[in-house]
Amino acid sequence: MSGNDGDESTINAFDLSASTPLFGNNIATETEPAVIMPPLRQQELNNPHREWRPILVTFWICHFAASILIITWVISLSQNGEDHKYITADVNALIGDDGTKGGSQCIKAYVDVYASSMDETGALICCMSTDVSDGICRSMPWYLYLVKRLARFPEVILISLFPLLVRGIYYLVTLCQQRGVVVASSDNVELKRQQEINTLTRRRLCLYIGLTQIRWWILYLLSNAIESQIVDAVAGGGDDDDGCWYDSLLRGGDHNSCKGKAFDYSDHIVLYWAQILPLVLTEVLYSFVAPYWRFDNRAPTRTTTKLLKPVRLVPTILIAGVIYIYIISFVGTYSTAAYYHTFPEVIVGYLISLLIQIPLFLIQCTSLMENVRNYFFGRGMMQSS
Repeated sequence: MSGNDGDESTINAFDLSASTPLFGNNIATETEPAVIMPPLRQQELNNPHREWRPILVTFWICHFAASILIITWVISLSQNGEDHKYITADVNALIGDDGTKGGSQCIKAYVDVYASSMDETGALICCMSTDVSDGICRSMPWYLYLVKRLARFPEVILISLFPLLVRGIYYLVTLCQQRGVVVASSDNVELKRQQEINTLTRRRLCLYIGLTQIRWWILYLLSNAIESQIVDAVAGGGDDDDGCWYDSLLRGGDHNSCKGKAFDYSDHIVLYWAQILPLVLTEVLYSFVAPYWRFDNRAPTRTTTKLLKPVRLVPTILIAGVIYIYIISFVGTYSTAAYYHTFPEVIVGYLISLLIQIPLFLIQCTSLMENVRNYFFGRGMMQSS
């Protein structure tokens, strides 16, 4: 990456070799000549990333394995094959028991775009206010409330940036608690070090925001436009010109002929697996291998004892938060794959998500994109910050 010369002070501030000799006493003696290491070999041994790489790779492998297992499991158990795919209907367009339009008592309604007529079993699903059954009409328990908010603003942004929000809150809390506290020594060094950490944090914030924009503008809008062109070209000579039986049941702005019947890759799968989960996983892993809540080995004082509470609370919040985000994303993946998309549409959505997942994995776990990792995480990203 260009401009590495200007970042050299940031990178070296976290380098283990700057403070700890890795080979004992390096001073040459008469009986023990100094061993000169090749520059590349010396740089490799001084890189603390090697020590943490197996841990990071393990977590990422678990992430990829979980995604494949959950999608495969959902497809194998769900009723949604090539014969069922539901889209939302307008309850005000349904005919009630009294024969009047809008007289239905449904609070939600869905139509199966693959059904040949309304009389077919499962073609029209009406969710009553007293309906507590499983399936597409089931209501989420209160602790899974965010499942319905994953694709909505501002929750989608706040959840994706959850680890950075925790870092920012911790920084503000400790800043308020340390107000008026005089540091005994190394004031300038500690201040410079904190400034460098803040610089890296701002860079990662820009990285994550940039990835969310890529997910929206390229993986969603542009891909949808390309998909629509392909589908229109393939179905140009189709026999849907007369429309479908459910066209009049859709919401006011959705009266497109046979909406949802054509191939439509799962945008929600892309959202879960290209934005929310990989961004959260990347930042949480970095937070634990370079914990910003760690104290030095000074003797405990009244001030440091007071700060222990948020220090112990931060890793607990991160662990609980990432587990909860994975759970609600799994539930969202199940709902999407089971009722709203077909197997090919889910698979294509997941393959598109790999355009973001794989680069993040390469940045954090390999040396193939080392310069990029150094820019966003620092050269000694695996050393405690």
